Amino acid sequence: MPEPLDDGGGRGRHRRRAGWAAAAVGLLLAVSIPVAAQAPPVEVRRDVQYATAGGVPLLLDAYVPTPAGALRPAVVLLHGGGWRVGDKASFATEAQQLAARGWVAFSVNYRLTEPEAFPAEVDDLVAAVRWVRANGGAYGVDPARIGALGESAGGHLAALLGTLGDGDLSSGARIRVGVAWSGPMDLAALARSRGEGWSSRLLACTPDGCPDRWAQASPPTHVDASDAPFLLVNSTDELVPLTQAETMAGRLRAAGVDQRLDVLPGTRHALDYRAAAGGSDTDGGSGSLLMVLAGAAVVVVVGGAVARRRRPADQARNQSV
Repeated sequence: MPEPLDDGGGRGRHRRRAGWAAAAVGLLLAVSIPVAAQAPPVEVRRDVQYATAGGVPLLLDAYVPTPAGALRPAVVLLHGGGWRVGDKASFATEAQQLAARGWVAFSVNYRLTEPEAFPAEVDDLVAAVRWVRANGGAYGVDPARIGALGESAGGHLAALLGTLGDGDLSSGARIRVGVAWSGPMDLAALARSRGEGWSSRLLACTPDGCPDRWAQASPPTHVDASDAPFLLVNSTDELVPLTQAETMAGRLRAAGVDQRLDVLPGTRHALDYRAAAGGSDTDGGSGSLLMVLAGAAVVVVVGGAVARRRRPADQARNQSV
């Protein structure tokens, strides 16, 4: 039987794996330390080719903490843009900040839906994860600790990366943890609530014309017990309905996969969470890092669960679905 929603009064039940809660709290508390006080230098390697599709090079930007030392976890960053527009540069601020905290960040470009259609984007990102795992030694990456963080359409793609396939999370194109900000999840339900234009170009058909294709493009379809833990973030009244994140969280829980759903009040969508976190994107302070680190910190734990940490009611409402 599903566990009840956490109503903020402590009646929701919470599960944690031993050792994970303490590690996560420590990492999240580190957000309050200004980057300048502890940051290693960051080397940015732009326009690195990770694959080729249709004769066109697929590129990423790598943000690498220096000097080299112990192998570090990696975060693959996936931009949004409705699967039609967008660029790896949109995550440059977070990539810099993550690298300043010790992660190796890879902000990735992938094919967009004009003229390509699903699953071109997924194929590209599978190739990107495989590339990071195979070539990460040159960047100081621990190949067993690769996660993905995406916003909006990128959140949808991060969820697919976290649910496609089965087995070991430290090999092939599997990821150790997934984070989705405002990610569309059940595409047919999204079409019913927001109109088919959202996804029909991605899938080159309508929900009635090819229902199986729409199901295959929806991350909840692929959830099983072998999948990566997930952090999902959504606002109550934003562009992507909250029910999308709730559906994904419920499917993960039913499969026994660790998950956390954070709900922000209001209408902020995806990268607008920068403002929700407080602070500017460029001041190097802790505020703009809060949301990204709440998700990406989990990458450092080898096989840890996503901790459930309640926030003040005026910042976020945590739900266990």
